[in-house]
Amino acid sequence: MSGDGVVWSVLLLSLIVLNFLAINLYKKGKMSLWGSGLIIGLLGPIIAFISGFVFVKIEHSMGGSGVGAAFGAAFIGIVIAGNGIVYIIIGIISVIKNFIKQRNLNH
Repeated sequence: MSGDGVVWSVLLLSLIVLNFLAINLYKKGKMSLWGSGLIIGLLGPIIAFISGFVFVKIEHSMGGSGVGAAFGAAFIGIVIAGNGIVYIIIGIISVIKNFIKQRNLNH
């Protein structure tokens, strides 16, 4: 598998797992969307550093400089953190919508 394929595989697997957990926790009422978004946003750089470390080691063992691996890891981190930001925005909008709805029911 090429380096691009590995980057996309890690990214898609990470997004599928994180989104599945966030949606299931929200549906069960155990965590709000903005809380899940905050956790996903914090996990994005951690996943990127771990995958970057592995990718650079693999590329160095193959005689490469590691620059492409570092860019791939940075891409993974940015996309996962962006996904977390989307969850935060949706969660905040949902909280505001529910607050306005409750306020209108009480009057």
